Amino acid sequence: MTEMVVAVIALAVMNITYKAVGPAMIGDQEFSPQIQTVVDALPSALLAGLLVVDLVGAAWVDADWTALPGLAVAGGLCLRRVPHLVCILAAVAATAAIRLVA
Repeated sequence: MTEMVVAVIALAVMNITYKAVGPAMIGDQEFSPQIQTVVDALPSALLAGLLVVDLVGAAWVDADWTALPGLAVAGGLCLRRVPHLVCILAAVAATAAIRLVA
């Protein structure tokens, strides 16, 4: 768990540094559309990576398959533009139901 905390703190520091230094270095210049696409995708990619590491553990030995249906429910509801709180509650309910049965 401490490795995860260190990773989150390191990512937070990198994020703050990126946000502070970036505007100072490029001033009023705009990113090219290709670079802007990559920059816009970074937060989602980092969050997905942290989520995968948290779900499957080190070397994929702690994989919890019961969380996958909950993630599928949350993802499906988010794609339907359901409010995030409802997505989270539905995902928790789906995961809890699977764990009760399993």
